[in-house]
Amino acid sequence: MSQLAEYIASTRSVLREANSEIYDSGEDSYESFVRRALRRYSIDKPFIKVSAITGASSIYITVNETNLPGYIDHWSVIEGIEVKAPTVASNEVPCFIERDEWDLYRNSTALYIWLKNAKPPSSYTISVTYTIPHTINKLDSETVDTIPSLDFEAIVLWTAREASLMLAAKNSGTSDPTVRSDIVNYKTKSSEFRALSDKFKEAYQAWIHEPLKAAGLIRDLDFGFSHADNSAFLTHRSGSRN
Repeated sequence: MSQLAEYIASTRSVLREANSEIYDSGEDSYESFVRRALRRYSIDKPFIKVSAITGASSIYITVNETNLPGYIDHWSVIEGIEVKAPTVASNEVPCFIERDEWDLYRNSTALYIWLKNAKPPSSYTISVTYTIPHTINKLDSETVDTIPSLDFEAIVLWTAREASLMLAAKNSGTSDPTVRSDIVNYKTKSSEFRALSDKFKEAYQAWIHEPLKAAGLIRDLDFGFSHADNSAFLTHRSGSRN
């Protein structure tokens, strides 16, 4: 099972969500939920990448896929630049340049890193540390998982939040049935899912900021709805759970 499939299966398990037909243009909507969770997680804990660039005796370094793979304009952040990068095996000391010694420069054709006081020759390796979004294998043709295994639950929690919001919207938009009590049931289900989405959001935030406390935050999320338990709805009834 791919990492993407594991996220979807775990989210369905947390929600007690049946294999109902929740699709959008042929794509399982849960992939969209995982994608949104990945975006949220990447903002909170971006993937830190280091790129080694050979000097070219120029004060400009072109920001492109060759020099900074995965860099996203207006999203990625450059956290540090070393000129020249040390040889660790020789116990050389890192040589980070100060933030005021470099800047980003953009002209009509490209984005550059402008080294204000240096022209690293080809004998120098420039090391640039920057942030990029995480990836999940099998999601949007990606082949690598970059989410730390310890944060698997964080992705599941935010994915469950997105799924809960969708289920709330789906129930609130249900056509009025002829039996008025059913109307109350649908409205109750919608409010229950919205409340559940808030719980998942709180659990995710606690996981990100207080990881030692987050593990127990989903233990109380297995509850039944206040309407009759034999009513038909998207999730399994509590009486049918194993």
